[in-house]
Amino acid sequence: MPKGSLNLRRFTEDTMVNYTWEQFTPFTLGLDETFSRLETFAGTGTNYPPYNIYNGSDSRTILEVALAGFSQGDISVETERNVLTISADKSSKEEKKYSYKGISHKNFSRNWQLADDVEVESVDFKDGLLTIKLMKELPEKQKRQKHF
Repeated sequence: MPKGSLNLRRFTEDTMVNYTWEQFTPFTLGLDETFSRLETFAGTGTNYPPYNIYNGSDSRTILEVALAGFSQGDISVETERNVLTISADKSSKEEKKYSYKGISHKNFSRNWQLADDVEVESVDFKDGLLTIKLMKELPEKQKRQKHF
């Protein structure tokens, strides 16, 4: 291995490469709205509330959100324009005097961008865990078609 290639490899591992959407636009047709949506979500990451995403069976994706201390009436799950929004409002009328408060009950709103062919199949809230099953349904126009 040449001496310089080791330094180049180390350099690329330690360096973050930034791409802009404009670099991809010559190769995409009709994806302007998709790139616009991705740009909206860039840099909006937060760690609250904690969540898991895993692949289920039959083109399903499962989103689990840990919401300890919230009741079902505090939680809202909505979709609009391919954006899944989960929000919670814990309006506590009772003021408690805590010796230690380690469980957060802060209000939040969290968004996930959905693909055009993904729909919410079911929503369940049990034992402080919100489970949302998402189903990917391939539209007829995207299925393989033989024209000749």
